[in-house]
Amino acid sequence: MTIMPAEANFSELVKSPVATVARLQDTPRKGLLLHRRGDEEDLYLTTAVRAEQVTEVVDSTTRLFVALMKSSPEAVTMLTAVFPEAFPWVRFLPQKAVQEFLVEFMETARAASDLGTVGPIVPLIAAWKSTAEVYADQELYSRLTSPEAGDFGEVEPPEVPAD
Repeated sequence: MTIMPAEANFSELVKSPVATVARLQDTPRKGLLLHRRGDEEDLYLTTAVRAEQVTEVVDSTTRLFVALMKSSPEAVTMLTAVFPEAFPWVRFLPQKAVQEFLVEFMETARAASDLGTVGPIVPLIAAWKSTAEVYADQELYSRLTSPEAGDFGEVEPPEVPAD
């Protein structure tokens, strides 16, 4: 079960900052989702300690998985097998591509963690998801891999996932 943060309008924070901030202390996530008007992006307010804890956990977890992958080819095989639990759409990728995505994901996560940002991970996931969409759509796959589409190198035909 996902624990949702407390929510408030940004105007509530402006009008009653002490009471609004107090609401975030009462939630397990120690966070407050602040809704803004119009098409402005919502904000997320949390404590500095909580933000540091989250960053430390993400960094430590990333380091652990990278070290595990470097220590054993069996670990890469095992992580590749369970990767569809986190990214169900990888089932449409060839097995080799799933492993490539796993390695690239972990390397990017490690580098992004060193920079203190998750920004580089978002386009990486989007790119691999788009690749999975191509493999999942036989007609699109055929169009993109036909001789008329140009030479894109060796591309494996899509595998039909087992139910």
